[in-house]
Amino acid sequence: MTGEHAIGLVLTGGSSRRLRREKSSILVGGVPMLRRVLDAVIPVVNEMILVGGSPAPEGIRLVPDDEPGAGPLAAIRAGMQGASAEIYLVVACDMPFLNSELLRHLLVSARDFDAVVPFVDGRNQTLCAVYGRSCLPAIAETLAAGHTRVADFFPKVSVRRLEEAELTRFGPPEVLFFNVNTPEELARAHQIAAENDP
Repeated sequence: MTGEHAIGLVLTGGSSRRLRREKSSILVGGVPMLRRVLDAVIPVVNEMILVGGSPAPEGIRLVPDDEPGAGPLAAIRAGMQGASAEIYLVVACDMPFLNSELLRHLLVSARDFDAVVPFVDGRNQTLCAVYGRSCLPAIAETLAAGHTRVADFFPKVSVRRLEEAELTRFGPPEVLFFNVNTPEELARAHQIAAENDP
């Protein structure tokens, strides 16, 4: 990937059964989670797209998830097919503490790889990662085989994994990659915001 033209794909279509409300509109530190994510992504991409069912803010295009409920890999494919670019920065809408410096580093790191994926707390952070358009055939093949986890297509492409030691200069990885799925995590997000927001 060259990084010449990057599109940001923010995935908003995931269900939030445990929170019992639409994640993107939930306030963290008085700011909707989606707004916090967009503020981090927009400065580092050429175009911004929302994937899923959430209403898109003015000036941002919405691409519907053509297989709702099929998981984030299908949503990534929908977003990549909805706009042509060589490189896509994929971020979930429930990661309120990302920053532009980290995301810019992911994009820069994408040169010569099909994908760049942070590895934090023993897990691939597949929903804060960079995927090249070159991944589309592998994604389609993986979905056709009935596999829906994002990492299921990784063996078919070249992946650069970014370790925590490389990411700490952008902030504590456990904060940067914190995501909100439960009421307890939402309470913790409010606490983090109170401690870190300007």
